[in-house]
Amino acid sequence: MKKRIGMALLLMSMQWIAVGHTEETKGAGSIEEIKIAFVDAQQVLSGSKEGERLRQVLDDFVKARQSVIDLDEQELKRSQDELEKLKSLLTQEAITAKQIDIERAIDRYREKVASLQGEVRDKRVNALSEFNQKLEQAVKQISEKEGYSLVMDKNPDRGAVIYSKESHDITPKVIESMNNLFSKPKPAPEKK
Repeated sequence: MKKRIGMALLLMSMQWIAVGHTEETKGAGSIEEIKIAFVDAQQVLSGSKEGERLRQVLDDFVKARQSVIDLDEQELKRSQDELEKLKSLLTQEAITAKQIDIERAIDRYREKVASLQGEVRDKRVNALSEFNQKLEQAVKQISEKEGYSLVMDKNPDRGAVIYSKESHDITPKVIESMNNLFSKPKPAPEKK
């Protein structure tokens, strides 16, 4: 509700500014047009080569961290299985000592998992920040070329735009611009 009220106020302010500016400049013979466009940043992320590259980097990073966790998990399972097999041969003190060792290993495992999850979260935040900077650069380039005064995110999760005409949606242009600006050409295969 607050987002809708805020958006309505923003749009009313823009109209007021545009009308006020128009009234002021009528005598001068010039009227500045306010040209608005929309972009779906989520669609750009999923449809651009740069978004694909960032997803691949994140996937590789997550897989590497997951393999570390999987190895530690296997080691814990092996230790627990070993204790079960040896229980009949060990004294109660030895069993208790092994259980304490396993509990400590589980605590270290949990700390490592939390740390690796933090690394993944930080990597994701940094990747999205990098993507947003590149998105802004692509949007700015298109806006300057085509004369847009304002470009808003059309993503429904953010609640900024309730409706927009498809003709004002520049998402395909932004995807194309991102691909042109940030895609590195692949090296040609070496001839022998």
